[in-house]
Amino acid sequence: MLIDNPPVNLIDPQVFAGLLAVMAYAEDPTHDVRVLVIESANPDFFVAHMDLSVDLAALDAAGSDSGMPGPAEIAQQWAALSHWLSTAPVVSIAILRGRARGIGYTLAATVDMRFASRENTRLCLPEVGFGAIPDGGGLEWAQLQAGRARAMEFVLSADDFDGDTAERYGLVNRSIPDAELDDYVFRLARRIASFNPAAIALVKSYLTKRQPIPRPEDLLETSAAAMSLPSSEAGQAIIGRILAKAGGLPFDYAVELDLPRLCDAD
Repeated sequence: MLIDNPPVNLIDPQVFAGLLAVMAYAEDPTHDVRVLVIESANPDFFVAHMDLSVDLAALDAAGSDSGMPGPAEIAQQWAALSHWLSTAPVVSIAILRGRARGIGYTLAATVDMRFASRENTRLCLPEVGFGAIPDGGGLEWAQLQAGRARAMEFVLSADDFDGDTAERYGLVNRSIPDAELDDYVFRLARRIASFNPAAIALVKSYLTKRQPIPRPEDLLETSAAAMSLPSSEAGQAIIGRILAKAGGLPFDYAVELDLPRLCDAD
């Protein structure tokens, strides 16, 4: 699966509808999907973050008419998509090249395996710097993969982690030289896909039982808490300061490249 939503691969209703379509295709046993590889068409961005530049009420209304999910529907359905990626017999692998921030990191964290470009990966959960908290599973997966103390550092710093640091912290399987990354992942994917699918499904099922994953209700609880913070007086003040610093929405490409700097104290 190739994510291609120029200029910076935002998650918007069209992209989310595409993710749901991929899920529906992979769930159909007639397609015999065994391994799903997720990568980006943009070497600078795996997924930048959720699209912040839309009017939520208007987009929700448009979503109802177009058949595409609006922002509120994305929030409600993300937990189910995340749970499917973690529990489906299909093995999911992310090729991380460029920036995976916010929901982009969360998407990568949810899949079964992550392989990062050593020279060109930046992982970040910037939400605390924007006056909120990570939702959709970012908080929960960071703790599962890195442990509590390192998850604290990752989440509360609201800063980019490079590929080697992400590997040391357990946020990715491996940090691989960029020139070797695609070859390694696709060789691994083809090898796994050549094996008995029943064995693959059982391995994934038992590993999930032995180390429980975030439950959909946990993700919904965190999302509800996250959505309450930006509307507070303090949250509005932070958002106003950041938008002024960025020059408004949408953020330009240069701002997106170094997004955590928006959270720096003036």
